[in-house]
Amino acid sequence: MVQRWRCATNTTGRITRLLAGWESGSGPLAQRLAAAVTDLVDQGDLRDGDTMPSERSLGAALMISRGTVTEAYNLLRDAQVVESRVGSGTFVTSVGGRGGGGPRGDARLTSFGSHPVPRRHDLSSGAPGGLDLVVEHSDRVLRQARLADLVADDGYEPAGLLELREALAGYYADLGVATSAEEVLVTSGSQQGLAMVAAALVRPGDVVLVEDPSYRGALDAFRAQGARLVPVPVDHSGPDLEVLERLVRQLKPRLFYSLPIAHNPTGSVITPARAAGLTQILSGSRTILLEDGSPADLMLDADRPPTPVGHGLPPEQWVALGSVSKLFWGGLRIGWIRARSSFLDPLVRAKAVADLGSSPLTQLVAASCLSVVDEARAARRRQLETGYAAAAAILNADAPEWSFTRPGGGSGLWVRVPGLDASAFGQHARRHGILVSPGPVFSAVEGCREYLRIPFWREPDALGDGLTDLIALWRDHQRAPTLGTTAGPRHPSP
Repeated sequence: MVQRWRCATNTTGRITRLLAGWESGSGPLAQRLAAAVTDLVDQGDLRDGDTMPSERSLGAALMISRGTVTEAYNLLRDAQVVESRVGSGTFVTSVGGRGGGGPRGDARLTSFGSHPVPRRHDLSSGAPGGLDLVVEHSDRVLRQARLADLVADDGYEPAGLLELREALAGYYADLGVATSAEEVLVTSGSQQGLAMVAAALVRPGDVVLVEDPSYRGALDAFRAQGARLVPVPVDHSGPDLEVLERLVRQLKPRLFYSLPIAHNPTGSVITPARAAGLTQILSGSRTILLEDGSPADLMLDADRPPTPVGHGLPPEQWVALGSVSKLFWGGLRIGWIRARSSFLDPLVRAKAVADLGSSPLTQLVAASCLSVVDEARAARRRQLETGYAAAAAILNADAPEWSFTRPGGGSGLWVRVPGLDASAFGQHARRHGILVSPGPVFSAVEGCREYLRIPFWREPDALGDGLTDLIALWRDHQRAPTLGTTAGPRHPSP
């Protein structure tokens, strides 16, 4: 029996997420909420005609009284930011705000921004801290004569420094994929690479298939281009091939975005059989596989990642993304796009317009770090094994109702909490100084309402304190069953 993570659609979740931090202002709660909604309309994140949640559902999602929401909606109606229609609900109107026509925001990466609420514990990020060897290789680069030669020039290399592109070509060759330096474009992190590929390939209305759940930054990038996102369920072996084949045949999507190795957020690793089936389905279509390998080096059950899935496709159907953020350190801000050179040529020109090229100094550090990639993988694996053991022990002892499966890779657990409205609980936890990522931020359809992503890469003491406090907060949360719980029958455990 195929075990899927169940991610039913939830439309209230998006607005709840966009309102993150609304309570940090001043004045009565109703005024703060009304001001936050007005800001979303002014910024174009909510637009003319968008349906607002009911007063009851928004109150439950934000864990405030229905009366507070009613008062906020009255203020918004008076300001002509929203209007209500008997029997139909409450809708945004552009009369009271600019309702900008720019890209619609989804605020899925807010855990990487500022946090106006004081934090006791940050369990929101799956990006591990840097390895000690980054300091060693940074120091080595600073002592190199090559750096002096580089500084004597203008430092603008839109495609990326040759030594780094050659190192990345070797990285792929070691994984079984012959690659030349001309097939690599260095970017300022994989998020920039995602945005560049999305801008190059996606037009408004294009169908983009995404795994459900999936990396939240990718959902933002595709939504910004006006894509129609269609979910493909995933299980412990990879994407559901029956659903994928049907959607490819019926919708003829432009892209399929996939994280087959150390999947974010579930940590699954695609099986060889599933990988072969995926390439077989796509090879008979015009759909491009955008394979994100950013987390692929974080393996728990192997010394190195398997060969990328896309190597079995024609070159014109495969674009790969990667990053040093997960393996070495996110602060290096070095990612890349691997594709045929003819596809990369216009992206190099776009990169020149965007920022004239990524930092040469950090590129040199990344190239030096890649020379010890196997050592780095081993160090990460030891760290993640320790963290997983600590997290699993706490969850099994203190929250036996929560269910999870040991991941094949990655830095976090995909945890199901039966009956939970994760978005509401995330708001509740935030007010208590605990930042945690709720399942809906990883879903194109605001699903996965009963899931939390729990990172386990932190030191056991810090991780243990955070998890213990989160579980205690959940226990208290259970004593208020009318606030933030899901309605209707519960889904069975996967």
